[in-house]
Amino acid sequence: MNSIPGTSDNYSFYSALSHSPLRAAGNTPDLSIYRPQGTPKVGVFRYQAPTEGLLQIGGPHSSDTEWSSNFEIAWTKMGDKGPLVLFLHGVPTNRSQWEEVQGYVSRFCETISIDMLGMGESSKPRLYGRKNNAASNDMWNWINDLDYIEKLMQKEYPGRKFIFIADDWGSGISSHYAAKHNDRLEAFIQMNPIAFDGYPVNEIQAIGRASEIPNTQEGDAQFAMLFAAFDQTLVQILKSMVHNPSKYNQYNLRYLTFPYVDVDYERNNSGDGVTDVAKSSTMHLKLHNIRVLADRAAVLSPALLLPYHPQYNPTGVQYQNITAPTLIMWGEYDNMMPAAQTQRFVNVLGTDDVQITYIPRAGHFPATDNPDMVADTIINFIRRVVGRSSLADVYMGNHGIWKGDERQMIQELRVLHGISG
Repeated sequence: MNSIPGTSDNYSFYSALSHSPLRAAGNTPDLSIYRPQGTPKVGVFRYQAPTEGLLQIGGPHSSDTEWSSNFEIAWTKMGDKGPLVLFLHGVPTNRSQWEEVQGYVSRFCETISIDMLGMGESSKPRLYGRKNNAASNDMWNWINDLDYIEKLMQKEYPGRKFIFIADDWGSGISSHYAAKHNDRLEAFIQMNPIAFDGYPVNEIQAIGRASEIPNTQEGDAQFAMLFAAFDQTLVQILKSMVHNPSKYNQYNLRYLTFPYVDVDYERNNSGDGVTDVAKSSTMHLKLHNIRVLADRAAVLSPALLLPYHPQYNPTGVQYQNITAPTLIMWGEYDNMMPAAQTQRFVNVLGTDDVQITYIPRAGHFPATDNPDMVADTIINFIRRVVGRSSLADVYMGNHGIWKGDERQMIQELRVLHGISG
């Protein structure tokens, strides 16, 4: 190539950006020029919680339960190089919500996504913290999720700083985490976050209200009647959270609804096609898991996310402690949490480095509506605040100007920036 390896003079950069196209027609992005996406690795983090909950044992339809404080947090890791990134999901979803974005980011960063306690494939403790005080539901306050997140990250990545990315409910947790453990973060990223006095919202408030139904045999029967159509309710909630409802269909919705509803690949275990065939009357609701969701939703209030005040709001967030560089993303068509809330973050965080980006053609779940733009925004932000040489590969975007010489260009840029790729 017409450059001097290892230098950064103008002639070297000129060479990297002045090739003739290698492809006859090259405006379609060729993402194979980057490092491969990380191969997903799944597992669980086992830890002892500060109190007990009632865990279901013996399968999804068993009535057997046991009190335990030994819980599991399910995770997916992708990527093996670059800055460390933690993804936390919203509600009523799980870590699969981040799968597409996580896969793309894993070309440039080491990533892990987790299911929060009580959701996805993580443990679902009913009556959490209520064994000795049935009236107290406070263990589901977001501040308590910090316990397993910090333990998990310290076990899996001892001493490493990381970038915390969260949306919706997950952002409520990440706000408390960043206020308490700001020194653990290289950057702080939230997407369509639950924030300030914008909560509760009706869709989730209605689920939380059901936690008041007594935890008795009669109460369980009443709960089952009231939630007989929860599978339909859940799908309608999810479809209202995206700008384009066709993003969800009966196939990809399985990954979000499986903790609460039987899905067809769980049926026909007998193999005879008759006694265990999937049909409306046999695809049961998983009422234990729905009751856990109701308990989680019941505690939500503006007090949890309005700024801390020792007298008026002692459970609030100490936003002024968050000094890590911050990115706030919001879907421009979010009809659940208004995008204009972004400006409030600029005025309450303890850093002046607050970037605001509106994700076009996106609703409350931009990672589903427009994953390319979300991934591009995240990677460019990380490159700016952590440094381009920290990324596992040179990043040249996933859309925009592609003229067919990118394979040559990226090789020369890797040399110029000292990135092995």
